[in-house]
Amino acid sequence: MRRLAAAVLALVAIVGVLVAASHRGAGAPPVRDVGVVPAAIPSAVVFRAQVVRVVDGDTFLARRDGRGPPLRVRIIGADTPETVKPGVPVRCYGPQASAFTKHLLGVGSWVRAAYESGGTTDRYGRQLWDVWLADGRFLEAVLVASGAARAYPYAPQLEHAALLADLQRQAQAAGRGLWGAPCYGHSF
Repeated sequence: MRRLAAAVLALVAIVGVLVAASHRGAGAPPVRDVGVVPAAIPSAVVFRAQVVRVVDGDTFLARRDGRGPPLRVRIIGADTPETVKPGVPVRCYGPQASAFTKHLLGVGSWVRAAYESGGTTDRYGRQLWDVWLADGRFLEAVLVASGAARAYPYAPQLEHAALLADLQRQAQAAGRGLWGAPCYGHSF
């Protein structure tokens, strides 16, 4: 009887692990905003933009100076788990990262942004911006420090790469966001 009970418990545990894995982080807690992050000073001309909508954790639509057609923007130096890329399954912690970015970049909110040297668009035609929130915080630093994104240095836009790498190490050590349960960094 004990063997049967042990076998049933083992089976239940295995099924539980498989179900949890199939939900790709659905049970993961929401992102917790870490608050104050180290400042990042832009070296280029800063401009204002109004958020139209968030696409996912690292991409949004905005209008420069609140005018003109919406531009598709990819933030520089940070990468969140996929949620909307065609042909790619939703990754662990992707929904939480997207929800956090939507919280930080509300529709109609204003941000400050700047380009880095090395180009203004990526191969998909998205604008490449460093972004500062209305409260003055550097968006990429908030996402990485909170564990909603990994540092993603991509040459030649490396102006804040060292800062973001340091914030990622801190988030990993603390097990924040995608670095904690249930993803443990296996989101990419």
